[in-house]
Amino acid sequence: MCLQPLLRAQNRTMTKQEKESYVWFRVYHVINPCLPSIGGTMRLLRKRKTLCIVLVVLAVFLSLMLSHTIVLDLSGAIRIQDLSPRNVMGHIGYIGVGLTQPKECKPARNVAFVKTHKAGSTTIANILMRYGMANDLNFALPNTKLHSYGYNYISRAGEVLTRDFIIPLPAGQEYNILFNHAIYNRTAFRLIMPKNTTYITILREPFQQFVSTFEYYRVEKYFAKRGYQIPESENPLSTFLKNPYLYDRSTALFSYIRNKQSEDLGLNRQHYKNPNKLKEYIEAMDKDFTLVMILEYFDESLLLLKHALCWSIKDILYITHNVNHKKPKRNFTDSDLANHRKMSHLDYELYSHFFRKFWDKLQSQGDDFFKELAHFKSLLHRVNQSCYARRSFHVKKTKWHSSFTINKTDCRILMMPELVSLDLLYNRTSQKFNLAPNLNYVVRYGRKNQAAQTERLTVNATGT
Repeated sequence: MCLQPLLRAQNRTMTKQEKESYVWFRVYHVINPCLPSIGGTMRLLRKRKTLCIVLVVLAVFLSLMLSHTIVLDLSGAIRIQDLSPRNVMGHIGYIGVGLTQPKECKPARNVAFVKTHKAGSTTIANILMRYGMANDLNFALPNTKLHSYGYNYISRAGEVLTRDFIIPLPAGQEYNILFNHAIYNRTAFRLIMPKNTTYITILREPFQQFVSTFEYYRVEKYFAKRGYQIPESENPLSTFLKNPYLYDRSTALFSYIRNKQSEDLGLNRQHYKNPNKLKEYIEAMDKDFTLVMILEYFDESLLLLKHALCWSIKDILYITHNVNHKKPKRNFTDSDLANHRKMSHLDYELYSHFFRKFWDKLQSQGDDFFKELAHFKSLLHRVNQSCYARRSFHVKKTKWHSSFTINKTDCRILMMPELVSLDLLYNRTSQKFNLAPNLNYVVRYGRKNQAAQTERLTVNATGT
C-alpha cells in the first residue's frame, strides 16, 4: 500500500541531517510503490507534470499530518506521552495539528475573575494583581473594614451585589480588575465592570475540591464543637460521606463542602431542583465566560489565558499559593465517590460541561502551543528556584516573548500572601485617589518573614 511507509514512521530522536531529508524520504516512499518503475516515473513527470505535483504536495501534507499526531517535536523536546492527561474523565493524549500563528492583538485591561474556593483561585488572583499594578489599573476592592473577618469578600451567598459593596472611585474612573470573592451575578457584575470586560473563572474536580476544603478548614473540628464527633482513628472524610446528614444536620443545598463551586458561580436552589434551569444557566455561562480554566491543567489553562488576554509570558508566571502541604493521604472507596456525587451533583454537572469544553479548546491548539507550554514550565521551575533563593534571573528573547528579568521585587510580589496583597492594594488605591488617610503599616512577606514598607513595593511593582 502507498501509505504503509508512513505508518511505519518511528517516534524517535533524529539528527539534524535526518530531519532535513526526512520529508523527502517519506515522499519518495509514498509515490514510488504506486508507480511501475523509475522510468515510468520519469515519463509521468514529463507527460503529467500537474498530476505529479499534486501527488507530491498531497504526500508531503499527509506525511506532515501524520508526524504531528505521532511526534510533536522531532528533537524529542515534547512528546505526546510526556503531556498525556492524568486519567481525567478517560481522555488520552494531546493532538495538535498545524502551527499557532501569531496574531495582532491588544492586551486586555478589563478582567473580572470569579473566584472559586480551593481551586487555585488565590494564585490566579496574584497574577491579576501583578498585572494591574504593573499597568496602573484600578481594582474593585471590598468596601469593608480593613482586617475584619472575611474582608477579602466583596459579596457572599444570599447577598445582592451592588456598587456599594466596592470602594468607590472618583468620577471619570472605572474598575479594571475584579478578583476578590464575589458571588457571580451577571447583571450586577455588568453594572460594576466596563462593557468590554473579559470574564474568567476556574474549576476543580469536585471530589478533590471537597477533600481540599475539608482538610483546609478542618471541618471535623467544626462538627465536634456541635457535638458530632468523628472518631480520630478513622478517615474523617470517608466517615462523613457514609452519612453526611448525621454530622451536618443542615438542610442547606450549598455549603463549603456542598456544591461550593456552583454557589460561587451563582447557581441556587432552582438550579438544584430543576435540570432545565441548570442547563439554561450553564448555556448562559458559556456565553459570559471567555475562559473557564481547569485546575488539573493549571499551566495549560494559564497559557490559554495568556493568549485570550494578549498578555506576555512574564505576566502569567506564578508561585503557588494556599497549598496545604500537611494534607494527609487518604484512601477512598467507590461508595465515597458516589455519595459525594449525590450531595454535590451541581458541581459535577458544572465541571463535566466545562472540562469537555476546555478539552476541546486544548485539542484545537497547534504544535507551537505545546512547545510554548514546555518553555513556560521550564520558566516556572527557574522562578521557584531563583525566588526562594532570593536571586534575580534574566530570560533571553524567544519566538514567544521578548527578553525580561525577574528581580527580587518581582519575587516578593510573586510570593506575597493573599491578605498582604489586599492590604497593598488598599494602600495603593487610597494614595492614588486620596480616598482615605494613608495606611501607615508594615507588610510582611517572604520565607524569613522580612518586613518591607507597602509604599516601596507599590513604587517598584513593575520591577524597575
